[in-house]
Amino acid sequence: MEFTGERVIPGQTDPDLLNEHVARYRFAEALVGGRRVADLGCGVGYGSKILAAKAAQVFALDFAPDAVAQGRTHFDAPNVRWLSGDASRLPLADDSLDVVVAFEVIEHLADWRGLLAEARRVLHRDGQLLVSTPNRPYYEESRSEPNPFHVHEFDYAEFKQELEAVFPHTTIFLENHTNAIAFTPLHTQGLRTQLEPREARPEEAHFFLAVCSDRPQFGSPAFVYLPASGNVLRDRELHIAKLERELAQKTDWLEEAKVGLRKMTELRLADQKETQAAIDRLEAEIAEKAAWAEKADQAVAEAQKQIERLEAELHERAAWVAEVEADRAKVERLRQEAQAEVEKAAGIIDVLEERVIERSKWAQSLDTEVLRLRERLQAIYASPAYKIGRRLRLAP
Repeated sequence: MEFTGERVIPGQTDPDLLNEHVARYRFAEALVGGRRVADLGCGVGYGSKILAAKAAQVFALDFAPDAVAQGRTHFDAPNVRWLSGDASRLPLADDSLDVVVAFEVIEHLADWRGLLAEARRVLHRDGQLLVSTPNRPYYEESRSEPNPFHVHEFDYAEFKQELEAVFPHTTIFLENHTNAIAFTPLHTQGLRTQLEPREARPEEAHFFLAVCSDRPQFGSPAFVYLPASGNVLRDRELHIAKLERELAQKTDWLEEAKVGLRKMTELRLADQKETQAAIDRLEAEIAEKAAWAEKADQAVAEAQKQIERLEAELHERAAWVAEVEADRAKVERLRQEAQAEVEKAAGIIDVLEERVIERSKWAQSLDTEVLRLRERLQAIYASPAYKIGRRLRLAP
């Protein structure tokens, strides 16, 4: 796994930075003996393995699956269970742990209050939460820019207030990376330490490490961790030497910049006439373009007037078209009415024609009857009886 500058990885991290983190787990060793422990934000798990040497069981949890996988490979122990998960939503049962460790985690969480609530949920009534975080004022002063991995940083007062809102009994230790002078024989027998008294100044602390509990706690001894690796004085001297080299480099760059500035000044004076001529040419071009722009504005104004005239004509033609359409609709209505009248007249004509035909047939039948009667009358006139009756004046 690659070191990004934030997650501590043994073998890839500066020894002094690594020792700052290891010291917290060494501090916790005295509180985890024979107990069930959760190491939240365990990273690659070097701290979980330290705790596992004293604890009954360690649940090593981190949000990054690749970190958990590397921990399982390089820092595994029989009593360590590796978990991937969110520190503000723990996959652990209520009242199931004795100690919860969360070193340099809380400042990375948007829901950092959720971490405190979850720790309270999974701890026994007499359990303890060990939580550490950078001191915001010192951290801001020691860095040239904000840490992009941190979501919320704390000063002493806020850290204490938020912890005591969940755990009424809280002891905050001030963690500082200080100088120490060690006297070690070839064969060490025991250890004697002396910590020079000094005024506790939380605002100057590098980090805070709090031990929190729901029940009263007893004893808060100072803890001094003297790692075998790392040398603060040497690293400071190397850092000062590096700064001196950078300062010398910046001085050289400044001299080069001054020489360049002088050359630029000389070139500026030499090219002043040419520059003025160029300025005059540009001003002439600008004046020409301004005149062209004025003509263009006039052309645009004329075009706008023509557009307005065309729009007026378009409105007139639209009105005329509307009238024509209205007349066309009227003509169509009259045509339909005339068509209806024609159809009605055609019906009447058909009826009259039928009547004429009927009357013609009737007249023809009358002519036939008249002819028949005339023939009969002629037959009567020609009959001997009629003739006799005429003579006797008995017939008409």
